[in-house]
Amino acid sequence: MHSASRKVSTETKQSLLVNWLPPPKQPPYVASGGLKLDDILELEGSMSWLRRRNMAYTVGLAMGICILLMQGLGGRVEASVARLKKNAEPHDPVAATRGLITRRLGAKYTDQISLRALPSDADELDVFELGSDGDKLEIAANSATAMAYGLHWYFKSVLRTQTDWENHKLQLPDKLPKVDERVRLKRSSKFSYYQNVDTGSYSLWAWSWPQWEKHIDWMALNGINMPLAFTGQEKVWQNTFHKYYNVSYEGLGKFFAGSAFLSWGRMGNLRGSWVKGPLPQAFIDNQHELQLRILQRMREFGMIPALPAFAGHVPEDLKLTLPNANFTRSPNWGNFTDEHCCVYMIEPTDPLYREIGKVFLEEQRALYNYTSSLYQCDTYMEMAPEFTDLSELKGAARAVIDGMTAADPDAVWLMQGWPFVDDPNYWTRPRVKAYLDGVPTDKLIILDFYSEAVPIWNKMDNYFGKSWIYSVLHNFGGNTGMRGDLPTLATAPALAKRSGNGTLVGIGLTMEGIFQNYVVYDLILQMAWEDSPLDITKWVPKYAGRRYHTQNEHIEHAWNYLSRSVYNRTLAYGGVTKSLVCLIPHWGLLYDKFQPTLIKYDPNDIVLAWKELLLAGDELRNVDTYRHDLVDVTKQFLSNKLLEQYQHLKAIYSAKAVPANEVCDLTKAMLTTIDRLEEILATNEDFLLGNWIADALRLAGDLNVGGDGLTRSKLQEYYEYEARNQVTRWGDNNNEAIHDYAGKEWAGLVKGYYLPRWTMWLTEVCSAYTDHREMDVRALKEKRVTFELAWQLSHESFPTTTAGDSFLISKRIYSEYIDMNAVVPWDFFEAKALVM
Repeated sequence: MHSASRKVSTETKQSLLVNWLPPPKQPPYVASGGLKLDDILELEGSMSWLRRRNMAYTVGLAMGICILLMQGLGGRVEASVARLKKNAEPHDPVAATRGLITRRLGAKYTDQISLRALPSDADELDVFELGSDGDKLEIAANSATAMAYGLHWYFKSVLRTQTDWENHKLQLPDKLPKVDERVRLKRSSKFSYYQNVDTGSYSLWAWSWPQWEKHIDWMALNGINMPLAFTGQEKVWQNTFHKYYNVSYEGLGKFFAGSAFLSWGRMGNLRGSWVKGPLPQAFIDNQHELQLRILQRMREFGMIPALPAFAGHVPEDLKLTLPNANFTRSPNWGNFTDEHCCVYMIEPTDPLYREIGKVFLEEQRALYNYTSSLYQCDTYMEMAPEFTDLSELKGAARAVIDGMTAADPDAVWLMQGWPFVDDPNYWTRPRVKAYLDGVPTDKLIILDFYSEAVPIWNKMDNYFGKSWIYSVLHNFGGNTGMRGDLPTLATAPALAKRSGNGTLVGIGLTMEGIFQNYVVYDLILQMAWEDSPLDITKWVPKYAGRRYHTQNEHIEHAWNYLSRSVYNRTLAYGGVTKSLVCLIPHWGLLYDKFQPTLIKYDPNDIVLAWKELLLAGDELRNVDTYRHDLVDVTKQFLSNKLLEQYQHLKAIYSAKAVPANEVCDLTKAMLTTIDRLEEILATNEDFLLGNWIADALRLAGDLNVGGDGLTRSKLQEYYEYEARNQVTRWGDNNNEAIHDYAGKEWAGLVKGYYLPRWTMWLTEVCSAYTDHREMDVRALKEKRVTFELAWQLSHESFPTTTAGDSFLISKRIYSEYIDMNAVVPWDFFEAKALVM
């Protein structure tokens, strides 16, 4: 979800950003919830039986069926859910949760917790119970993810501590207290979905098993039971195209995207691995082995992983082995040259489309010795079809599901609904309906991809009766600015379910990158277990208390300021705020659109929150979540300050009414702000470029020569380039179309990459103003591009350990920019000495 997002016009966005509230109230027989699971299963089995009964009985039963159908489409929709639940492998909730407790809490807690499996209720919704078993805490549940969620609920509600995706430390007593009154909690909908296809590249591409193991535990603790499982699929594609269609390994090397860009190769946006490619065979093999471990652990938790499927994208060299097939090419996505753009596709009308879809799933099942029967793929991701005929659209979708069911009769297609948001001019109601009509109702689940800002479900009549999941996109490119819409998230999912007529089957996270704004995701994960809207004014203080394991008035005040400002951006389009520091400097950086740079809240609220966090420092300075958030808020202040300075510079530069020294002094002040940003980020391990690159380098392994003959040093060069390129130029020779899309406020990246660019530009601003001349934009660009290209190929190391004390350095920056006497008690000189 990248450059295409930017083509959405202001008028279109305004029409999209209508009130998400549901359509007019339906008749009572529709609003009541529709057919139930048992009804539809009995109905499916009754059709042949009807024909064998006398007419009178048939008429009577038919009338009964009509009454059921008048209740709405909910039951038909739930058939897809029923099929997935029915085919899910049996698992042992007790054993899975016991393993999690041992890994995450340690052996001393295993004997303090009693676990028990519960039978499912008729509605098959996950449920857990908390109580006491003698002197032990007892958790009972009907699934491992419900049991783990129950444990996490106990952490949050009783112990006031919680886990997050940075794996911050849980604050646990030596002896776990019992629960006085028994607690029973049930999910509000069947599924908690997790991941965007892009997440695999923006956050997870260089992970090893220890990181994945912790993350899958995090999923379970948050009740996630439908995760995307796309790791290592290139092995399946390699086997499919090489073994069955004689595509050479060289041809596949031109097809597979680079290791840090596989998400877009998988969606058919691009092909090939630029500059340092092709994708190493060692990576393909190792990722396949990693996927086997990932799937095994997900299966232990009873999760239903969404596996890859065929959506028509094929290697160019398939033309050599099958010259008579009907090929087409996708539009140019990302402005790449022919070598990396315009992926070859099989026409959906060609029988080969269905055949490849079948062969791929069969090969995948053979390699994994498993299938979940849930498959995710996308045919037109940010690339609208060249045709508009409704029957062709229906046929295109039918080709996808036919390929799936040819291999797996129980297949259900999980579809990302982003195209309907990204290109509403193409995806009109008739076209969306035609496309969805190509898939049987019980064979499709749609991710309503951007529900919190641009919901589509209420514009398409609950997707015309198909199953769908309320999904929170929120973030693009893994950008790190603070922003969110807590009021909408606390209310909209519950209201959407009431208006879904049984079609809403889950709550999902579809962010492009993780490790940012955790409060947003903590809230939406809870909403999967809430039937009614939450009062955000009550929820936020509880969140703050358990995040820092304290009840501190300064913390409550800080989060009050945050929740009314950065986390009160209702129906805000475009993702989190983009810091100017991450962008190529020029005079056109002020906008409130996709990846916005402007802020629409009172920036003083950030200052007030920052002050309150500092006042809580005497108690909390050694709590890792506190240090993380203090750095995050300090970072946001400095980002806002840079924005303020830039706006002032732009105004006085264009007015030409102040002396040159005033302009030049302001350029120096902006560089100082960037220096301070680097300084505070370097104090926390969650904000280090060095860790991103270190993970990439570890992919090279320990052997001097890999399985495909590449030396370890060559593999390291490849992976380091991939890591550097993704967070900076994002591509090669593509006219900077996706440049800085995935920029991050990370120590190392700020000082090593962003600061030199801003220094070049601000130096030219000062010189041009002083010399009464126009800025030499062409020379400036040449200098910048030369620097950027060299930086991506360099091997400068960046720290993987922190430098300085977050609390003391944040206090010093506060004194420098706000008021050194405003926060007391205060040892300014101690802080200054520490960092000199």
